[in-house]
Amino acid sequence: MKKILFLTFTTLLLVACNKPLLKYNQDFEGTWYSETQYNPDLQKFVGDELTFSGTTGTYQVDCSDTCDANLCSCTGQLTGKSEINQQRTIIRLNSQTPRTFNLDAEPYEQGGSWFMKVDGKVYKKQ
Repeated sequence: MKKILFLTFTTLLLVACNKPLLKYNQDFEGTWYSETQYNPDLQKFVGDELTFSGTTGTYQVDCSDTCDANLCSCTGQLTGKSEINQQRTIIRLNSQTPRTFNLDAEPYEQGGSWFMKVDGKVYKKQ
């Protein structure tokens, strides 16, 4: 019985340490595009997209950058509840298949544009 109570308490403590991303910092809200890079497997330039709105986050990977003003033809997409850990170093999209991202630099303004660095990639706010 003590073991079950301990495990329950530990699980609740771990879950409670995560905070909704936009509640922590409203500057994350919006759509962010990574710098495009050449993907030799796809034989084209692609970029990633992160979108944060309310409690939801969406990640799209390897998107073509040649479709009007938006990215398109992405190879994958994941949507879930966006959270940040207590240390403010990891963003998590909590879905059926949770995905974590290393937060290298929080949103910052430079030259009138907003940037952040996630998983070693620089993202620009659209």
